[in-house]
Amino acid sequence: MAARGGALSDKLSRWGVSISNVRENLDQFPHVSGDLEEMEKMLIQGRELEGRLEALRGEAREVGAELRRLASEGEKRRSRLGAHLKAKYGCTSEALVRYGFRPLRIPRRRPAAKPEEPTPPPAGGEPTGPAPAKA
Repeated sequence: MAARGGALSDKLSRWGVSISNVRENLDQFPHVSGDLEEMEKMLIQGRELEGRLEALRGEAREVGAELRRLASEGEKRRSRLGAHLKAKYGCTSEALVRYGFRPLRIPRRRPAAKPEEPTPPPAGGEPTGPAPAKA
């Protein structure tokens, strides 16, 4: 039984099996020789495209790694630049916004809330807990 995978490489493999098996028995199917030749061309073209795709994937991985390295270096440089600007203007200066940096916000302290005094128990000696269960 032939593989039923939907990936392009699986399809190309199935094409190759079909082509080779029909080629062996071409005397039984002389009317498919034109389709067989076209399918062989398509198989060759498909394998070439698959190879190009793999090469491009490899190149994309390399470019991605280079881009990540560049971004890391760029963030280090930006951090150094920010340190220089903060040294000149101060960490809380609004002038930092102009250069793309966020000034340090100093939180304002709220006055401490007064603790609530505990409420005295009700007079009269009544229990304040849940009612006892009746038997």
